[in-house]
Amino acid sequence: MSSFSELLLRTTAEFELPCDVSGCRLYEAQGYRWLCSSPQAIQTAMFIDDPSTLVLPNHRAMMLATLLPPRVSSVLDLGSGGGGFLRHFRAWQTPPRVTGVEISGEMLHAAREHFALPPEQLIHVGDAVDFLGRDRAQYDLVLCDLFDDRSAPSALQDELFFATLARRLHETGAIAVNTLPESGDELVGIVEAAREHFAGVGIVQLSEVGNVLLMLQKTGLADRETLRDRLAKSVYAQDRDVSEALAALRYLESEESETDA
Repeated sequence: MSSFSELLLRTTAEFELPCDVSGCRLYEAQGYRWLCSSPQAIQTAMFIDDPSTLVLPNHRAMMLATLLPPRVSSVLDLGSGGGGFLRHFRAWQTPPRVTGVEISGEMLHAAREHFALPPEQLIHVGDAVDFLGRDRAQYDLVLCDLFDDRSAPSALQDELFFATLARRLHETGAIAVNTLPESGDELVGIVEAAREHFAGVGIVQLSEVGNVLLMLQKTGLADRETLRDRLAKSVYAQDRDVSEALAALRYLESEESETDA
């Protein structure tokens, strides 16, 4: 029952639990627990018997970004929400050091109370843009999943936001940005802002949920053949969503890259 549409079908009063996050509703059915900010917006979801499993297809597809750097030993999770990425990386055979940032203290409480976020996991409570301006660390991987209901922040169309992101990234690192553009013009604005500071830019359009993922690197993105080889050797070798994300990856670096098969 892990698909987005199947969870939405069970987002009904029959499966609702008490919830202490303002404006959100909590549900549980058939081994899954999830939190909605509106009837069509799932903020976070968890498979109760295996909390480290990523449930939402857009989150699983974002793991394509783990194949872009030569290594992932440090991760910045912007918009930690229910802590899905934090739980997931803790289950890696060699877990990376993960830093979480979440704007809502209520959401952080819900993550610890209802979504198995370990109490020892440090999460900075505050605005992600402010955190990026204060932080001085650099990371191999940055995951950017900043949503209020179904709206991404306006910062995604500001090249200064991407400039700050670039400063937090190791030279060989990678960034995955989850977006849900309302129009083609909005997507173009986000891509153009990113291209001011990243030579490697790719997009993945997800058909089921409508999200568009940006994959960013300071240098050109690893070519498709290299990514296929890395996927085959990774923990995601049998993951359909990561495989489909790789197949759907569109390179925006040059005409030659875009036609790469």
